[in-house]
Amino acid sequence: MNRFLKISFLAAALHLYNTLSAQRLWQFNKDTIITWYYADGDEFEQNTPDIQKWSYWYGWSRSIFSQKEQEYYTDGKNLELKNGCLNLFAVREDTIARMVDWLPDSDSMILDGKFYGLNKRLFHYTSGMIQSRKTYKYGYFEARFRIPEEKGYWPAFWLYGGTPNEEIDWMELKTEKKNAIHVGRHSQKKEENKLRDVFRKKWWGDWVYFKGDLSKGYHVIAGEWTPEYVKYFLNGECIAYSKVPLHEEKVLCANLAVPGKDGSFHPAPDPAIMHSGNFTIDYIRVWTSDQNAEKSFPQMTFKERSDTAAITKLTSKTKFLYGKRSEHTNEGFVLSLVPYGHGVYNLQALGKDIPADAQFSVSDGYFNSSQALKYGANLFSIRKGQQQATLTVECYGKKLAYAILP
Repeated sequence: MNRFLKISFLAAALHLYNTLSAQRLWQFNKDTIITWYYADGDEFEQNTPDIQKWSYWYGWSRSIFSQKEQEYYTDGKNLELKNGCLNLFAVREDTIARMVDWLPDSDSMILDGKFYGLNKRLFHYTSGMIQSRKTYKYGYFEARFRIPEEKGYWPAFWLYGGTPNEEIDWMELKTEKKNAIHVGRHSQKKEENKLRDVFRKKWWGDWVYFKGDLSKGYHVIAGEWTPEYVKYFLNGECIAYSKVPLHEEKVLCANLAVPGKDGSFHPAPDPAIMHSGNFTIDYIRVWTSDQNAEKSFPQMTFKERSDTAAITKLTSKTKFLYGKRSEHTNEGFVLSLVPYGHGVYNLQALGKDIPADAQFSVSDGYFNSSQALKYGANLFSIRKGQQQATLTVECYGKKLAYAILP
């Protein structure tokens, strides 16, 4: 390690030590530590959604008609908050309603000169979604989720903004594809949306395949959006990387779409399925690199999560989506520290490989505990009445010291 890096790591450790907020997220890379501060999100601990924070439809339509989707997003009818999680579900039921609330029934739905039917129409499904009322620009976005087991549904977690369209699709799934996640992004500059893949140009965005079953247990999808690039992560491992800059403010969406039999992300679900399983979201968290924009983490009740994020092994990393392998050599793992209440904290570690020698310790001045840092949840407690404790993480020859104010 050169002298410059040693000084940088020491300065970072001292800065972290002097910070007294409880929550943090760190990208603990092999050559640096990137710190993220909690900016917004929802732990879904309440009984009903926070309508000051979320709306139940896109604001411009009740479905994306150009993709031949079948669902009508209801005003909170197709979602439930239970056991600290948000459940979105689809129901096969006919509904006659307006695609766009404020337009007359007989208005034509036209996009790029193509007619997609009248505004008031028959929908064969209702479904649930949430969209943030707030817009975001850059940050680290994550959601812990579990998908339905029934085939044919289309869960998604994404950012949308700008006219014309500018979009970052952190995750689009088809529930019959248990070992794949579709990633995407759309620039306002059309020439940036098609890139050369060997012999031809194609739209950027495609399926990333894994060993395992995404319908079994919980997983964490995350994305890093900076002025220079966008990175996509599944359970702490980078799965895609785009160096196209995107700058429009965006709203955050989570939804369960129902594709048409001949539309985007077909096939459709079996019509015999009257009620989908739940697209369950344990939490949504938004982190910022701006310490001045930091907010306090929302109050939580402790809940033991027996299902930690499963380790998913990549079977393919295409240059088209992933970039050059040399661009990923410094990547390590992701750490997040969140309070569970009553002095209990979770130091969650996610990544493809957590080094065997990775350690963390907690000291309150009288008592010190040290243990191996393992993949998933690392729970620890701070004794009642203590004014301050210090969390220390050691890996890759670096030490991260962080002061916790209980």
